Amino acid sequence: MIRQPPQLIKAARRTTAPSYWPLFYSTARLSSATSYHNSLQTFLAHAKSTNLCPMSTVYVGTYYEYLCLSTLRRLFFTLTRTGGRSDHGIDLLGHWTIPSLPFPLRILVQCKALKAKTSPEAVRELEGIFAGAPAGWKGENVVGVLCAKKEATKGVREAVRRSAAPIMWVMVEDLGQAKGRVRQILWNQKVSELGAEGVGVGLRYLPVKQGKEIEKEVVLTWKGEVWDPDGGNTGDDG
Repeated sequence: MIRQPPQLIKAARRTTAPSYWPLFYSTARLSSATSYHNSLQTFLAHAKSTNLCPMSTVYVGTYYEYLCLSTLRRLFFTLTRTGGRSDHGIDLLGHWTIPSLPFPLRILVQCKALKAKTSPEAVRELEGIFAGAPAGWKGENVVGVLCAKKEATKGVREAVRRSAAPIMWVMVEDLGQAKGRVRQILWNQKVSELGAEGVGVGLRYLPVKQGKEIEKEVVLTWKGEVWDPDGGNTGDDG
């Protein structure tokens, strides 16, 4: 079951970028965690050339980080993988473009490649990564995003709702063959206060072959309509 984001306090829509937004900063200035790969496809090629075991922690974690990076483009995230030994718990870093704001929000992402459902402790862990954010992503007006393979439990939903930090939860399902799908999106009141007023969550039904089960994906909506400024061009890897 896909749940809508909780009721959020309405925030006055801004027409100019707030003082905290570093206009000089862009994802083009971010460096990837390694020079060996910078996308899901290049990681898979690197893993094959180095005989990296697909069951290893490094493979599973890196694969899911890149899967989230490519899948979140459908929600209009522009991200760079920063995960590494000194990443302070931050796997992906970048911006989120939403129709209610004339400027993107800054984003810190943690990816949980767990087979089991994630516990509420993961939300508290996410809250702790803000202190280790790099220059340009520090301050109160940054959104923390937690990605996981399973739907949020009641405990996780409550932890997101109660958090004093702007927190978002995204379920990114691994479909295999380097493909992912967004199955759930939640965010709390603090995200709304940063300017997400009017942005909602809906379902998009995907074309399938005759006789197969109807497939659907969670998408962002704007004023009740699916928001797709790129006309379906998400720039996915592959």
